[in-house]
Amino acid sequence: MTQKRKGFRLFVLPLFVIALSLGNYARLTGTEHIRAIHIVTLITLGMGIGILLRNVFTYFRMRGGDTDLL
Repeated sequence: MTQKRKGFRLFVLPLFVIALSLGNYARLTGTEHIRAIHIVTLITLGMGIGILLRNVFTYFRMRGGDTDLL
């Protein structure tokens, strides 16, 4: 796999999931009553942010020369 393609997978796809989740959450009405869709959207948003942060930290550690993380 080329380096450019790997970078796309590591950063753009989690950002896409985060953007979709934020857009979905912003469109929901009635946030005074928590429904199941609110919970699913927030869990998806948190997972996307977690995956993105892990990829960012791994990227910077790999650039520093520590290659035994993966």
